[in-house]
Amino acid sequence: MPISVSFIKRLESVSPELRQVLLDLLEEVERQREESVTRREFNELKEIVRELAQRVNELAEAQRRTEEEIRKLAQGQRRLRQEVGGLARSVAYALENEAFRRLPEFLRTKGIEVLERMVRREVGGEEINLFGRARRDGEELLLVGEAV
Repeated sequence: MPISVSFIKRLESVSPELRQVLLDLLEEVERQREESVTRREFNELKEIVRELAQRVNELAEAQRRTEEEIRKLAQGQRRLRQEVGGLARSVAYALENEAFRRLPEFLRTKGIEVLERMVRREVGGEEINLFGRARRDGEELLLVGEAV
């Protein structure tokens, strides 16, 4: 901190002991002033805090939008799971029908004769995909099948 000429002249008029005390006091004031936050620095800090608050608000809004998109994706994924499940059931049913159509011929190649039309049955609340009677080497058989 610059010392004015008039202050230096006044210091010359005081006793050396008092002059030293005043100079020490002046040095301490200068040291504390250097360590303290200036108004400009304080205003800079306020601006930084304002910018950070704005960024936090922007991040909170981005988080809200992200959560909304995740919610929409989860709903879409649930619908997709239902649709794929329905498609899987349809394909399984089509394959079962094809098996019904071709199985008697295939069983004949293995020496098994289908005696009656094969049917689907429900036993104990569970669907049996293929149920019928057959014969091999004179022995009657029950055909029971499950498509997996």
